[in-house]
Amino acid sequence: MTANAARNDRFINLHSEHTPVLSRWSYDPEEPYAVTVAFQIGVDQWVEWVFARDLLMAGVVGPAGIGDVRFVPFDEPDSEHGERLLLLQIESDQGRASWFLNRDEADEFLEMTLQIVPSGEEENHFDVDKLIEEIADV
Repeated sequence: MTANAARNDRFINLHSEHTPVLSRWSYDPEEPYAVTVAFQIGVDQWVEWVFARDLLMAGVVGPAGIGDVRFVPFDEPDSEHGERLLLLQIESDQGRASWFLNRDEADEFLEMTLQIVPSGEEENHFDVDKLIEEIADV
C-alpha cells in the first residue's frame, strides 16, 4: 500500500461470508494525526472515515479502540500461508461493518505515513492557525 492506496478488502457480511470491497487509504501530512479510509458503496459513492493514526499504530500490534473504530490483529492458522489479518470494525448510528485487512499491507501503509511524518513530529506539520481560521469561518 502506498500513502494513498486503493485496494480490495474482505467485507464480512451477516452470514460470516467474505465479500470483496474496494477501499481507498490516504494520509495527508497537513493533517498528520489522521488517517482516512473510504469504502466504495456504489459506482460513484464512497463512505469516508477519519481516525487517529495512533489508533492504527496500536491496532497493528494488539486490539485497539473503544469508540466507533476498532482494530483487532490476528493470525489465521487455517489459511494456506498463515495469513496475518487485521480486523477493522466501524460503528455509527446507521449501523456497523467489519472488514479483514491484510496486516502486512496495513503495516506498509503505516510505515509510509511514518516516513512522511515521523511519530512525535506531528505538531511540526500541523497548522493550528489554519484550523482556527477554518473554525472561525463557519
